[in-house]
Amino acid sequence: MIICFDLDGTLLDTEDWILNAQIKALKQNGIKRTKKQIYEVWGLTLADQIKKINPKAKEEEIEKINKDFNKIRFSNTSKVKPYKNTKRILKQLSKKYTLCLLSNNSHNSILKALKSSKIDKNIFETIVGSNEVEHPKPFPDEIYKAEKRLKKKVKYMVGDTNADIKTAKKAKVKSIIILNAPKQTWKDLKKADFKIKDIKELPNLIKEVK
Repeated sequence: MIICFDLDGTLLDTEDWILNAQIKALKQNGIKRTKKQIYEVWGLTLADQIKKINPKAKEEEIEKINKDFNKIRFSNTSKVKPYKNTKRILKQLSKKYTLCLLSNNSHNSILKALKSSKIDKNIFETIVGSNEVEHPKPFPDEIYKAEKRLKKKVKYMVGDTNADIKTAKKAKVKSIIILNAPKQTWKDLKKADFKIKDIKELPNLIKEVK
């Protein structure tokens, strides 16, 4: 069985780290956004957020903001920490199932975040970043990429946002939401197949419904 995991907000508690870096990067480029406004598009790539703010934004402008965003957040990785129980549960699940990591970060950014949080990248059979697909989440491309690499159908998509739910539904896999995301976004999580409060609930849930 293949279980795919999102990274930020699912395995890593990176809300403030990402939020503050986004606000600073956007401000540096003449775009003022509040926390409330960013929560409204939480889970989308920064590029997709910018396109919603300004559909006429040029690719070089988006690329500049993304570059500034990554420079700001990776200048301080001390706040990149896994949620409680995450390492233990990943290790437990990896003994029985095939684990994959799918993220709207670039592959290189994923590896940096894993290293900072001291999560072993080798626990995942494959890792798919947003730069490895044509369309990142909420499109299903990242799941399809994992399935192509492993030559097997994904069973579950474990995430924390509506983008993860949409991705799962489009790929026709079951969505499991861990309620780590900002409470302001919970209204968008109603269509998840399953919701849990802590990753430690995951092994029993999978055992019960598989």
